[in-house]
Amino acid sequence: MSEFLSVSEAEERAELASPLRPLMKSDAPDFYIGKRVSLAGDLGTIRYVGKVVGTEHDWLGIEWDDPTRGKHDGAYNGHVYFQCLNAQPKAASFLRSTRKFDQPVSFMEAVHRKYSPALIESTAPLGKHVEPVEPISISGKVVEEIGFDKIAERQAMLDELQIAILDRSCISGYGPKPWSSPYGSELLDKDFNQNESIAVFGKNLPKLQFLDLGQNLLELWTDVTAICEAVHIKVLRLNGNRFRSLEVPQWQDVTLDKVYGDVEELYLEDTLLSWYQVLYLTSRFHRLQFLCLSSNLLKDIPRSLPTTNLTSLNLSFNYFQCIGCLHHLSCLPLLEKLILRWNQIDRLTCDVIGPVSTARRLSNPTNCSTFTEPMVFKSLLHLDVSDNLISSFLFISHLPALAPKLKSLRISHNPLFAVLSSDDSFILTLARIGSIETLNYSRITAAERLNAELYYLARIGTQLSEYPAEQAAEVLTYHPRFIELCNLHGAPTVNRKGASISDSLANTLSARLITFTFSFKSFPSPEHGDLLDGRVETIKTLRLPRTINTYYLKSEVGRLFSIQPMHLRLTWETGEWDPVGLSLGPKDDDYWSVGSQDSYGDEGDCSGEFDSNVDGGVFLDDDDEGEYCGHGAYEAAAVGQAVALDEEKETGKWVRREVELVDGTREVGHWIEGKEARVRVEYRETVY
Repeated sequence: MSEFLSVSEAEERAELASPLRPLMKSDAPDFYIGKRVSLAGDLGTIRYVGKVVGTEHDWLGIEWDDPTRGKHDGAYNGHVYFQCLNAQPKAASFLRSTRKFDQPVSFMEAVHRKYSPALIESTAPLGKHVEPVEPISISGKVVEEIGFDKIAERQAMLDELQIAILDRSCISGYGPKPWSSPYGSELLDKDFNQNESIAVFGKNLPKLQFLDLGQNLLELWTDVTAICEAVHIKVLRLNGNRFRSLEVPQWQDVTLDKVYGDVEELYLEDTLLSWYQVLYLTSRFHRLQFLCLSSNLLKDIPRSLPTTNLTSLNLSFNYFQCIGCLHHLSCLPLLEKLILRWNQIDRLTCDVIGPVSTARRLSNPTNCSTFTEPMVFKSLLHLDVSDNLISSFLFISHLPALAPKLKSLRISHNPLFAVLSSDDSFILTLARIGSIETLNYSRITAAERLNAELYYLARIGTQLSEYPAEQAAEVLTYHPRFIELCNLHGAPTVNRKGASISDSLANTLSARLITFTFSFKSFPSPEHGDLLDGRVETIKTLRLPRTINTYYLKSEVGRLFSIQPMHLRLTWETGEWDPVGLSLGPKDDDYWSVGSQDSYGDEGDCSGEFDSNVDGGVFLDDDDEGEYCGHGAYEAAAVGQAVALDEEKETGKWVRREVELVDGTREVGHWIEGKEARVRVEYRETVY
């Protein structure tokens, strides 16, 4: 069972695991390691202050919040000056300390600037009084001031302000450092009392509940603590900030429950905090229900979160490789929603499918195969694993055991569905999880569930028929719902064909591929004589998914034989024979254009005499245009209708069955059911 991390242990681990360095002064008094800066709106953190080989004066090594903004990764001309938290190759730059950076502001000033610009005096430090502005006079006459009553009304709006959006406001802290305002920069003196200022300022925002401080210049957690003490907010967003110190101040007569007790939603996206730092911070938020930790370069979770009220957790855009890396989170008793978009997840646990490579075990410190107790998220209702690396239905088949109460699943944009149609993806996923009510944001109806389960059950029966009886138990390990579905709908019919075993399970990528053998033996026109000698047969093989359409197939064949796809005719040689008497199309005289008026013989043989002028060929009206097929063949009018040839049997009572793959968006698997197909490639001079 996972253990909760005590505050003291989390604090110790956070200090050891912290990639941030303590504040270090340099020759440039205004800059230090860990200082947050903004240059023309681009945010960054100073990681180095000092000399650069081959240059003079001090340089600032800055890691940009945007990892594509810089020029290097902290190493320059073979010298490593600093390391970035983000491992991107262009996350850092060197800048002169003389560059003009954006002016930082305090939280109080940012609120005034956006929501009440005139409200300056009420938040000035205690003991200081801002002199009123003298009235404007022109030629000794006082100018009447109009509109200031509206400003007063706007100031009064702070009493009703519930949502404050202050992202990208260059906020560097809670209070003045020093205090600066349009009325002067000397308002702060040595006796400035932050506790008293908080009490005064908090009265101006009594109803504030939502506060967004994302993408600012905050670097000390003490400022966050001061803000939480001033305004009792429920939703706090700190996305994109970089904290160099997580120390929580012990103010007199202030308990941590009072400071953080009202926060229910906390956003720490793209803060690059380690998991132990997250544990250290969240241990103070006892009422926390939602936590966002996306884009934090997380790979594993060595301990569970200390909060027991958490219902929703967002871990998107990290580097988790399997659900087993989250084993410790299964201890959260109320967790209902887990978002894992854009990770590297391809399986439930490390050892579900095949052995785990040594490199992978070393890259993932938490080996989920070592847990002795099963991983079960007992309260999980919603799971989002879209945009990952899932490539097997085995992942989906075992989800009910992982989350028995799962109601909503999003699993789109994974490699598993790249070779499946949207209908197959929906049906084969739905049938494997009996509890879900929403799949990829689509509500599931009773009819859709019934059809999906019946289809899935039939597919299992077909798969069982391809294996010997002694391997049936092994096959059913891939279908945990088989017995449940049999009890609901009855067992499928299994007609075993023998002891031959298919090369892979149904719906894997290899099972969805068709091995095409293309035979090109066509005599081109004289102007295309350099393409290929028509008396020489060229055979090429290509494996393609059965879900591709004819247009895509022709483009691949055209690439193989260096022929434009529009000049290709593809005919599937089924290898089967049909009696001539079987009706392959209309028998009326308007359908067949032959040299004689004779129709079929009494015994079903082809007794018509073909016109010798067309070399034994026939014409077929296809879209009101007759097209010569040649070589004793005709082109079917309906899509995929059989094409009859009689090349070998002189009696004329049996003909080969062939199917032309006509242009269209229909999948080639509509015609070809097996895993191998021989296709005759012909050059078509005229394009219709």
